[in-house]
This record gives sequence, structure tokens and C-alpha cells, in this order.
Amino acid sequence: MLKLDIVTQEKRLLTLEDVESVSVDTVEGEITILPNHVPLLTQLKEGLLRFKTKSGNEQLVAIFGGFLEIDSEGNVSILADSAVRAEDIDEAKVEQARAQAESTLRDKTKEQEFALAEAALKKTWLELKAVKTKPRHSQG
Repeated sequence: MLKLDIVTQEKRLLTLEDVESVSVDTVEGEITILPNHVPLLTQLKEGLLRFKTKSGNEQLVAIFGGFLEIDSEGNVSILADSAVRAEDIDEAKVEQARAQAESTLRDKTKEQEFALAEAALKKTWLELKAVKTKPRHSQG
């Protein structure tokens, strides 16, 4: 089993000790971590992190960049710029933020607001993807 620890700048998002696998997007591509993985330190890009617990439950976390470290004892540590669990996302609030960001993007007269809206739109897109992606169920 793996131990998964996800920490953001604001808080410790989760710590679990009964994780069977972790899949996450790195700057070099998606990787899946299983027990006995070689030690690794890599940079994460924005994307969805999937992990499966010993009980077979799969959960999703939207990750907004950061770093991942796997040590020789099977500890998977993630220091994320920002992260949110799919079940903690308020879909209606994210949809509203997306609509507001798209509206600001259409009015390109305010350059700074445009850049902020573009970043907000990217974040809402990933959060919506996390909410709407169905966890994969284990076979058998």
C-alpha cells in the first residue's frame, strides 16, 4: 500500500495510508504510481489526480501545479500550488464563475482583468472536469 499526502499552500488536503494506486499528470506525461515504485521527484501540471483506496473506491482531486515526491518507503507526497477534492466542489458556484470569466474575456478592453479572467476560466474548467468525470470502478 501507498501513503498519499496532499498539501497546498493553504492546508493539508488529505492524508491516506491505504492507497493502491495514484495517477497524475506530470510535465512529462501521466504516470501511475503503484506500491514499490522507484523513488521520484517530478513537477506536476494542472490536471486530475486519481487515486484508488484499498476498499476499491476511486477519488478525484483537481491539481493546479506543484511537485510530487515518491520516497523509498512508498510515501507519495504532493505539494500542490492549489488543489480541491471533486466532492468539495460546488458545481453551481463554479459554473457561475466560468460564466463571469467568459463574459470578462469577451470585453478585451481591460488587459489586467482579461488575464485574471483567463486564469479563472482555466481553473473553473479543471474543477468542472473533476466534478463531471466519473470515477472508474474496479473490476471484480
